[in-house]
Amino acid sequence: MRVIPAVALACLTTASALSVAVPMAVAGDQPTFSATPNPAKPGDSVILSVSGGCEADSATASSDAFEGDVTLSTGSAGIYTGTAKISSTVRSGDHEVRVDCEGGVSAYQLTVSAGSTTPTPMPTMPNPLPDRGVHAGTGGSHSGLDPAHLAGGAGLVVAAAGYAVYKMRRPREE
Repeated sequence: MRVIPAVALACLTTASALSVAVPMAVAGDQPTFSATPNPAKPGDSVILSVSGGCEADSATASSDAFEGDVTLSTGSAGIYTGTAKISSTVRSGDHEVRVDCEGGVSAYQLTVSAGSTTPTPMPTMPNPLPDRGVHAGTGGSHSGLDPAHLAGGAGLVVAAAGYAVYKMRRPREE
């Protein structure tokens, strides 16, 4: 998984928490749940978000689809977030996710799709290496040495050296 900057993670978590999430049971103050991505594949890391209906410092999410229980921490917006790792041996289908907030347990669903996260190999190419270099700028070196440019450059170097000698040998005024 690529590392996501903290600001992007906060935006993603907020958007996930505010997106449409359908809990299995509906209660008046039951927290809203979302999982990103949903459906997930075996081996995926899934960002869990829970908002509303919980006032604890942290909550715990558990499922037979996870490699272990996940501690959900709350941020300044009151949204509980955590990252679950989907077990590589889990079967595809719907799995119950239980969120425990100070003893109040809410149940939700997470869908695991068939397939693995193993990338498919690319077909072998007959000549994988390029036969020529990159066609980029050559910096003016393709035209050879121009005597006028050489004389001008040499003149500037001599002038700079002469000025430096002049400034070093000149007596200081005090």
